[in-house]
Amino acid sequence: MPEIIYVYAIARAGHPMPQRIEAIDGSDRLDVVIAGDLAAFVTPVDDVDFSQSVIDARAKDVEWLGSIGYRHQSVMNALMHGGTIVPLRAFTLFASEESLWRHLESERARLVKLLDRLDGKQEWTLRIEFDPQLWSEALVRRVDTLRALSDEIAAAPAGKAFLLRKKLDDEKKRASREAEQQVVSEVERAVMEKLACDTVAETRQQRSGAFPQINVLLERDEEARLEELRDALTRHYAEEGVTLALTGPWPPYTFAVTTDD
Repeated sequence: MPEIIYVYAIARAGHPMPQRIEAIDGSDRLDVVIAGDLAAFVTPVDDVDFSQSVIDARAKDVEWLGSIGYRHQSVMNALMHGGTIVPLRAFTLFASEESLWRHLESERARLVKLLDRLDGKQEWTLRIEFDPQLWSEALVRRVDTLRALSDEIAAAPAGKAFLLRKKLDDEKKRASREAEQQVVSEVERAVMEKLACDTVAETRQQRSGAFPQINVLLERDEEARLEELRDALTRHYAEEGVTLALTGPWPPYTFAVTTDD
């Protein structure tokens, strides 16, 4: 059958091959394409099953997408145990091994720079969660205009207080986004000051309404210090209903880009 090449990750030549994996197509086949000092880990797949038209047609097939995501991540985790990799997103496909080899050759300088940057590091995620009730009350303490309006409500007669409370609710909605971002910035600054590491913050808007998060590129032996900081920040923000959930380690997708340094 005609085949195309599904690519999981790039590593240095000599990176160990995982012993047991479930490949993206459900087989156990994992190959490596070598181009000088670079290696790409791949699985040949049916060019019909993984054609762009089939991928587009199954874009809402949650079961199929879930199985693809699970297998892709499982291979990535197995590769991570062997050392530094540049992870690629699911559905990274090449027409042939030759076209992949040409890509590795043309992108050699960028990929070597990425591998150097990611050496000995892993990605972790701090998700910043907001309890609706506690955060709503905290906004009044954080924002001067809301605090003044709350004080006015406390001193106003019942009729005026009713109208002012509606105004306060509307003002809270407008203030919440800015205040959330302030918390994200505070947490990100604390991470950078304690761990001197690279970070990328993602707002609720960037995450389609999900809680904001901070992605952290961390040395492998720094996990305990990040956990200590998470615990300290959770205690600091407890009265405001802000908690931090730490997950990882992940393949460093967020940081698999070159920088200008």
